[in-house]
Amino acid sequence: MDTPAEARTPSGRRRWRRAAGLGAAAVLALAAVVYAMLLGPQSWSYLTHRTGSPEHNVDFVPFAADDPPAVHLAVAGDVGDGGDMAWRLAATMYVAGREHPYDALLLLGDQVYPWGDPAKLDDYVFRPFAAVLDAGARLLAICGNHDAAWRDGGAGQMQALGMPGMWWSTEIGDVLIVGLDSNRPDDPAQLGWLEATLAASTHRWKIVAIHEPPYSAGYQGSNEDVRDIFTPVFERYGVDLVLSGHEHDYQRSVLLGGVTYVVSGGGADTRRTGRAGFTAYSTSVINFVDIGIYPDRIELRGIDHELKIFDECVIGA
Repeated sequence: MDTPAEARTPSGRRRWRRAAGLGAAAVLALAAVVYAMLLGPQSWSYLTHRTGSPEHNVDFVPFAADDPPAVHLAVAGDVGDGGDMAWRLAATMYVAGREHPYDALLLLGDQVYPWGDPAKLDDYVFRPFAAVLDAGARLLAICGNHDAAWRDGGAGQMQALGMPGMWWSTEIGDVLIVGLDSNRPDDPAQLGWLEATLAASTHRWKIVAIHEPPYSAGYQGSNEDVRDIFTPVFERYGVDLVLSGHEHDYQRSVLLGGVTYVVSGGGADTRRTGRAGFTAYSTSVINFVDIGIYPDRIELRGIDHELKIFDECVIGA
């Protein structure tokens, strides 16, 4: 195990040497206590998930003027504290979409912390993202676990955001976008609706949004129920891209059963993240995802609050 930063100070080294003879379990417990004292409630993520901010990034460049995307999406998750970083990210998103305005802004859940109060949407969504929406982007959103903590289970928030229900589908050009409720992955009505919706689709591209990720190497990990119930359906009907929030980081998977999974939950805050066998890229940074969809490919870029591109990939080419 890597020596923690705390153990690199003189006093930390003395404590770490004394702990070395206690056995692996005791050392781990002592490290967790020390980190909790120094770093508070996120100490465990610092201890177990070591991936921090991006090591490399490049300046943002718009899509080529002579080759604009047929559909342009902006995607962000977990914007719900309404703090300075959420406002800054929203302003950055507006700048990124000036040359090719976004067709839709897709929010990946946890729009309102801590209890999903719809009365706070003006502060946390409508005012921060006003410039993006005023430029023509449709607002799309799914329900996060904090949103579902409201007394109506999140239904009122979804209605206030203009969504037709807890799960929904819409089309933009040749793209089908499906929004799901990860708070109820075992709901047979939702699963049956998803099967029917995907089976009937003839769209070139299929994108699914679900708050809790089926694949995550982050602080909270994969939602095994979401993975077991939904991913076979995604693979069976040719879903191209699954977008999730929940983890306050950015993660992109390798191709899994023909599907790329992206986590973008750093809309207002971050936690350290990690890597697993399914990880293509992961980092801890305030971020949104810029998606340009063409007839023959999807170009996906992770963009931070300083308008730097820290990850990019092409799907379907």
